[in-house]
Amino acid sequence: IRPNGFKAQVVCVSRDAAVTYKETLDKLHAPQSAVVFSGSNKDEDRLVRHHTSVEDRKETVKRFLNPQDPLSILVVCDMLLTGFDAPIEQVMYLDSPLKEHTLLQAIARVNRTADKKDYGLVVDYWGVSEALQEALAVFSPSDVKGAMEPKIDELPRLQTRHAAALRFFARVKEKNDLDACVVVLEPEDVRSEFQTAFRRFSQSMDMMLPDPKAMEYADDLRWLGKVRQAARARFRDDALDIGDCGDKVRALIEEAVVAEGVQILVKQVSLFSGEFQEKLDALKRPEAKASEMEHAIRKEIHVKIDENPAYFKSLRERLEQIIEDRKAHRIDAAKQLELFQALVDELRGHEQAADAVGLSETGFAIYGLLAGGPVLKVAEPKAKYDESKKDLAEIIEDIVTPMTEIVDWTQKDDVQREMRRLVKRQLKAAKYPAAEVEGVTASLIDLMRVRRGK
Repeated sequence: IRPNGFKAQVVCVSRDAAVTYKETLDKLHAPQSAVVFSGSNKDEDRLVRHHTSVEDRKETVKRFLNPQDPLSILVVCDMLLTGFDAPIEQVMYLDSPLKEHTLLQAIARVNRTADKKDYGLVVDYWGVSEALQEALAVFSPSDVKGAMEPKIDELPRLQTRHAAALRFFARVKEKNDLDACVVVLEPEDVRSEFQTAFRRFSQSMDMMLPDPKAMEYADDLRWLGKVRQAARARFRDDALDIGDCGDKVRALIEEAVVAEGVQILVKQVSLFSGEFQEKLDALKRPEAKASEMEHAIRKEIHVKIDENPAYFKSLRERLEQIIEDRKAHRIDAAKQLELFQALVDELRGHEQAADAVGLSETGFAIYGLLAGGPVLKVAEPKAKYDESKKDLAEIIEDIVTPMTEIVDWTQKDDVQREMRRLVKRQLKAAKYPAAEVEGVTASLIDLMRVRRGK
């Protein structure tokens, strides 16, 4: 459990046993440990060497509770069993005949909830678990139900969860065909179901590792994790992040990605990053390249759309039309890639598009709202723009810009009220359709919040 950031406690039958554990741990170069017990004036030298004051013990506990401190194991005798709240503790090595309340509290100790902690482990050297029902007979059955279950019970659960995660790719002929596996996860609902299945499988693996019985599933875990990472990058789906996996599981996946040299394929690359072309070149099939471009374009439009709704909605509509044309076989994969590249050029050239119209970027966004429809492609040599609406866009920009320079204007109702009044006056003066004045004014104020709200 150490790779996941958790710690452990060894509960000993005697102080002599505690010192023996400590000495053996040190000899084996185990994670850093400390002994905690009460000293006596009659103790022999080997015990005296581990005597501590009350303040020393408080400092030791403080270090143990600190996730950043390397102290990882407390070796105790008759101490820190009750009234010790330590969510960071996930394993208790039990070498003492605990009974009744003390036993139940020890079990509860490792089950204190903490981030990314799904279970607690009790490693029973004494044999307490064999007489658990007798030891807990003083409690109501409902109070102690499931208090401690054999770890081996997790194995059939692991096997079931392993099969559930693999079933998504039953029709993929070649398991090493990463593109084919990623395509399976393109539908959002399928990705969601796979995410649930993978998370359950990885939780069972995290609990069982490094048990040899779990190692036979490690290759499939690495493979599924690699597919998951590639799908996250392709579909820009942050819900598939492996950050919710334990460090043991995450390390296996990351090792597989590096070993197979597919880092670029599992990396989410921005459309305008220098690595984007590298990633396209690494994809083998035209369909995979088109899918990567489609989702990169879609993500960029989603991020930018509030900055210029008309312009980016127009690009989104064209994106959907290209996808529809490809599905209907009106265009082939090569033509689809060519059209996607044209969209990329226009996404990249948004500033140039505004310049070509003779407006600032803000003015161009305002013009799009006033035009009330998709903005023509600047690349078209005969693109026509409404000169009166261009003039109106410039006037409105000149009116509202000074007001957006007022500190915290987005939080001041009086400033926004004045902006709406001035915008409406200009719209009415330009004989803008009366039924649309209120809606356009609200959209213009929202636009300025996005572009000038910081």
